[in-house]
Amino acid sequence: MSLVAEDVVVRYGVRRTLPWRRPETRPAVDGVRLTVEKGEVVALVGESGSGKSSLARCLVGMQKLTGGRVVADSVDLARLRGPELKAFRRRVQMIFQDPYESLSPRQRVRDVVAEGLAIHGADRQTRDERVRDALESVGLTPVEAFLDRRPFELSGGQRQRVAIAGSLVLDPEYLIADEPVSMLDVSVRAGVLTLLQELRTTRDLGVLLITHDLATAVHVADRIAVMQRGRIVEQGPAAHVTAEPAHSYTKALLAATPTLDRSAT
Repeated sequence: MSLVAEDVVVRYGVRRTLPWRRPETRPAVDGVRLTVEKGEVVALVGESGSGKSSLARCLVGMQKLTGGRVVADSVDLARLRGPELKAFRRRVQMIFQDPYESLSPRQRVRDVVAEGLAIHGADRQTRDERVRDALESVGLTPVEAFLDRRPFELSGGQRQRVAIAGSLVLDPEYLIADEPVSMLDVSVRAGVLTLLQELRTTRDLGVLLITHDLATAVHVADRIAVMQRGRIVEQGPAAHVTAEPAHSYTKALLAATPTLDRSAT
């Protein structure tokens, strides 16, 4: 079972420089092929503007494709409508970069985590049980100490764990984590990354970890895909890509990461 991007292309419109000229477009994603299997962590690495987040939105059905297709367990996402599309979005969940923006400051933690269940029509008892289970899964215990708190009463790491719980409560098969630790203090990043590793094992999740930090990728991922200017320029086992990079861009990323300990892989 896998989540696959097959020759995905995304183009965004660019304003005309002169009134009589046709609008130009640029490929944010340019013919990308990428697979995420259940039970593995794949890191998508590249600098800002390389197309990583655009590809992530394609994989969860938030971005219209210019070309190619996204396939989840042999089912083409573009063919899904109504209840089938709703079911797909339950299976593939996204964790956003900034927990300060992705969580409503007015809602209590219990309501933030239960929101997806409410959308999918779960009854109150089911919501309460799954919310508690999800909070325990992300390490927010004792659960009673967090249920009625609001996001502004939590640390950055706790907020991101609440966001992850909000995804887990729907029992997904794939998580797309878009720079999930970049807004967090260095001291709490390792805990969130370790949590994602544990979840892929305990829940058999496929995780796509999007990051600009190759040091993060090598210590967390099974495979690394390096993205530059909308294209995957290199991919393979994490240890191999970082120990024997084949592309000049990967080598440049390595050179810009002086703390990378390749021996730890």
